[in-house]
Amino acid sequence: MKGSLLLFSLLCVSFVHAQVTIRVDLATGFHGPYNGRLLVYTLRDTTKVFNDQTMQQEPAFRIEVRNWTGGQAQIVDRRSVPFMQPVDSLESGYYKLIAILDTNTIERGKGAEGNLYSRKEGILHVGPNGKGEGTITLNAMFKQREFRASSHVRELVLPSALLGKFRAAPVNMKAAVILPASYYADTSGRYPVVYIIPGWGGTHYHGAIEGNQRKYGIGQGKDKIYVYLNPESQTPYGLHAFVDSRVNGPWGAALVHELLPHVQRYYRGTRQSFITGQSSGGYGALWLALHYPQYFSGCWATSPDPVDFSSFTGVDLYRDQNFYVDSAGRERGIYLLNGEWQTTLRKSYAVELFEGDGGQQQSFEAEFGMPGKNGRPQHLFDPASGIINQSIVSQWRQYDLALYVQTQWPRLRKWLSGRIHIYCGQYDNFRLNESVRAFARKAASVKAAIHIEEIPGADHFTVRDSALTCRIQAEMDALCDL
Repeated sequence: MKGSLLLFSLLCVSFVHAQVTIRVDLATGFHGPYNGRLLVYTLRDTTKVFNDQTMQQEPAFRIEVRNWTGGQAQIVDRRSVPFMQPVDSLESGYYKLIAILDTNTIERGKGAEGNLYSRKEGILHVGPNGKGEGTITLNAMFKQREFRASSHVRELVLPSALLGKFRAAPVNMKAAVILPASYYADTSGRYPVVYIIPGWGGTHYHGAIEGNQRKYGIGQGKDKIYVYLNPESQTPYGLHAFVDSRVNGPWGAALVHELLPHVQRYYRGTRQSFITGQSSGGYGALWLALHYPQYFSGCWATSPDPVDFSSFTGVDLYRDQNFYVDSAGRERGIYLLNGEWQTTLRKSYAVELFEGDGGQQQSFEAEFGMPGKNGRPQHLFDPASGIINQSIVSQWRQYDLALYVQTQWPRLRKWLSGRIHIYCGQYDNFRLNESVRAFARKAASVKAAIHIEEIPGADHFTVRDSALTCRIQAEMDALCDL
């Protein structure tokens, strides 16, 4: 009995000595009260800088805060939720620290408006005995970005009655409207309108930037109005891509029935509209063209998110049992770079779970799935084991665009023959070219007149180069006024 008590005492002493704590303070002027998810990231190599890559490859810690006010401190210790490893298991040495308090429950992302962050890095020192203390201060707040308006670039913020009814709260659609050079010289002129849905991280603010305008061919070919959409506006679960969703709401209907008429009326747009998009925006563009065919004269999707769910970033949702591993038990890789997988589906999802709402997988679950009892999107697979829930897959089937084309092409043919173009890279980093190939096979089975092309040597990010941009503009111009 005495021996057991002695061993217990020694273990307790050892546990106390191994304690690592990180104190997070609010700077003067930040009074609160604040609620949200406090994230603290570490960086072992103090000569490096924090970026998206290091923040996914180094230990980090999370605590939920409620009614946090100035003068109080939050303590990150062994009770915090760890990413990669518990705080008490950090090796001895010095670590740089940054912290973010995610308070915005309407917009996704750590950099959303109203979130607090540490402009100055903190330091954590862990001694040889495993004990350490660090401090960091939240001293800045992400503010609403300023739109770079000019005579030919305007910000459009349009309240949506459809989305407001769905959310039971005000919802705005946001876009950058880029006017052609001749717009003011000919005040009676009307122009075809090109709607652009950017990919992950893209917002309407990017539409005012010259480099992004070049990427989408703005200013090339015949004069047209371009509407650079914001697919991340007021969506906590990842970008909605302007798809009608049972979780996010009727974003497609709002675009077609509210935004299109507004642009036609107030910006002298004609009734001829084109839709184009990249990555998640590529899926959205294709979905809109297929579901609202009478409203769009042409569609150009590049590197689209999975358009055939039999190849969903390498997973056959209909036949595979596990999202994380293949039938041989091997971890599935994701993000191919120079012929090597940079991470796995399991690890990338672990990052999402740690950081909270708004990650890539959750965006799929909100875009394609059903809400649970709490209104949140239901998981496609078990987060711990990766086992796929086939009842959820059945709910997703209507968003499998390959199946949709197979069953609906006879009805869609009169509007869409020769008007849909899909481009992907031969070496897509997320295996989306495999999904496009599967889509092509099903489209061919019903003789769908859809142009599908895999660009040799291109990856997910290099498909839309200057050559393809010129081709897309020429294809648009050929359809103008037809």
